[in-house]
Amino acid sequence: MNKASSFFGYKCSKCNTKIDIAAMAGSGEYLCPNCKGEMIPDEQGQISSANVHCSNCNINFGLINSDKCPNCGKPFAT
Repeated sequence: MNKASSFFGYKCSKCNTKIDIAAMAGSGEYLCPNCKGEMIPDEQGQISSANVHCSNCNINFGLINSDKCPNCGKPFAT
């Protein structure tokens, strides 16, 4: 049975390709889509948010590469 997983803020240890948000099915190994090198956590990666709501615009976001609403720029409520 294949497993599904998601990961946030990784970079390739070989070619430095960066991935902010990804979802995959399979073995669970995080490999670079360009060179197949090992993906490692990116300490300088972009902020990602999941299942957030902008009370100003009344919009919900499942996954987004920000801690602020892209429409109005206000921070998501915590």
